[in-house]
Amino acid sequence: MLWETGPRDTPEQNDRREKQRQQEQEMAPYLVGFVVLIVVLVISLLLWFHPHVEFHKAPKSKHDFTLQEVHEHLENHTLLHIGGLHRSGTTLLADILAQHPSAAGLQFQEGGDARGKAKIMKKTYNEGIFLQTVYPKFGLDHDKFLLRKWIGQAAKMIFPEGTFSWMRLREGIGRFALHPRHQLDDSTRLIHPSAQEHLFNEWALFWDLSKPVLVEKSPSNIVISPFLHRLWGLGVAASPAKFLFVQRHPIPVSLATQRRAGAIVSDLSLADLVENWVAAEELRAKHVESYFEYYEPGRDVYRVVQMEDILKEPRKVLVDILRWLEMSQSEDLLLAFEEQIRPDQNLQYFKVYCNGLVRGGNKVLDEHHKMIVRFRDRVLKVSPYDLADIPKLCRQVLLGKKDQESTDAQIEDAMKAEEVAEADILTKEP
Repeated sequence: MLWETGPRDTPEQNDRREKQRQQEQEMAPYLVGFVVLIVVLVISLLLWFHPHVEFHKAPKSKHDFTLQEVHEHLENHTLLHIGGLHRSGTTLLADILAQHPSAAGLQFQEGGDARGKAKIMKKTYNEGIFLQTVYPKFGLDHDKFLLRKWIGQAAKMIFPEGTFSWMRLREGIGRFALHPRHQLDDSTRLIHPSAQEHLFNEWALFWDLSKPVLVEKSPSNIVISPFLHRLWGLGVAASPAKFLFVQRHPIPVSLATQRRAGAIVSDLSLADLVENWVAAEELRAKHVESYFEYYEPGRDVYRVVQMEDILKEPRKVLVDILRWLEMSQSEDLLLAFEEQIRPDQNLQYFKVYCNGLVRGGNKVLDEHHKMIVRFRDRVLKVSPYDLADIPKLCRQVLLGKKDQESTDAQIEDAMKAEEVAEADILTKEP
């Protein structure tokens, strides 16, 4: 019997086929990795372009006051909102005021929210923005934050900075004041009776409502004060909201933010953090002028306190705040506040900054000069701080320090050179 067979493969053909099979096997992981990379990039882009401002559903647990009951509480309480840049001293004031017998801060209440909010409050310094679902969190919860940050950093490596607006992250610590969508004022659509009822019920879960003054602290209050004031004024004779804004010199507050925020701000320069400081303070000043002084003249509903005054005269500052809030003066409270204050809190950061100027060379001095030219006038318009005074501050800081690595004469020469260069650059247009 004859079997029909085709032409046999030559050894060379078998070798080629085997090599091709080996190449395909070697390429398979790369192809799979490429597909996975494409999927990750697509998901990342979708997450990035998803609106940063998210409005969530109602929490599972909150008070159930009716709108009328909410109005009754608003008529009988003062709602004190404390705001300012991160590391400016907002927590210090919020904590001491919450210890007053007539005031209640946001604290976990036994039998309250059963979703582990006690742990959340500890991590977030009991800030009201994280205990509500009515208005956006401005990325300060840092949800998907590092992913957005890494995508933006990768994009900057491919494209020149500024090519796409989304390349610059404008949310979270050190940048939240830069996003136009984070500027809630008295015209926002969120001002509605249902929002008023909902927000009060969420925060009331953590307040001792037997106290007349209810304290809520969130640094972001510095950019949303008209929204909160008008929201609490719906349906009542006058808004019960008052605002305490805390300022701190932009250099130490920015350095403190760099130190404490870690990876969250690792891509930001000192000038970037000062820019956020300026944007926040300018917005606060704008709201004061266009809203509080226009619609609420003479009602004395806000105060601006400098951290430097607290460090210098803590008792005087706290007494003034208590009088403003019509709260009694407690000697125990005043002593406790004085004991908490460390007068050198700014000094330690100025030492770091000034040593960097003296030893950093021309590049560091150039960056310092550019920052002063860029921000000096804007800082002066919204605060008592003059960035051009830094040479004088540095002389006071460094000449008072015994440093084996540099002599007084070297420091004097460096600071004189800086003052000459600074005087020259300040005469030019920014």
